[in-house]
Amino acid sequence: MAMNEVYKDGFSVEYPVNTAVRSGMFVHLNGIYGVAETDALVGADTNYYSTIRMIGVFRGTTEDAVAVGDPLYIAGAAIWGTALTTTATDNFLVGHAIAAKGGTAGTVLVRINN
Repeated sequence: MAMNEVYKDGFSVEYPVNTAVRSGMFVHLNGIYGVAETDALVGADTNYYSTIRMIGVFRGTTEDAVAVGDPLYIAGAAIWGTALTTTATDNFLVGHAIAAKGGTAGTVLVRINN
């Protein structure tokens, strides 16, 4: 093991986030994508932090029809939340669907793309 190793696997890491981030929300942090494992909490430095899981499959919601493997995005203006879209323009890729769903609002299973 390298003497400078900080995390063994780095799959869940604490990051500074917006105060509105809640456990279960998809989060985009300048190219890092994941799901909040914890609600945002204020740190000793007065910034807010959440542990973000960057690997795995998570439930999200979308109104779009989705096929297995379709890319799913979080709204570019949001950068956190649970509502996803298949529209790429001006949005951030968070992962790919692992199951199909119809074109009505509902749950979609998303494999995080990091």
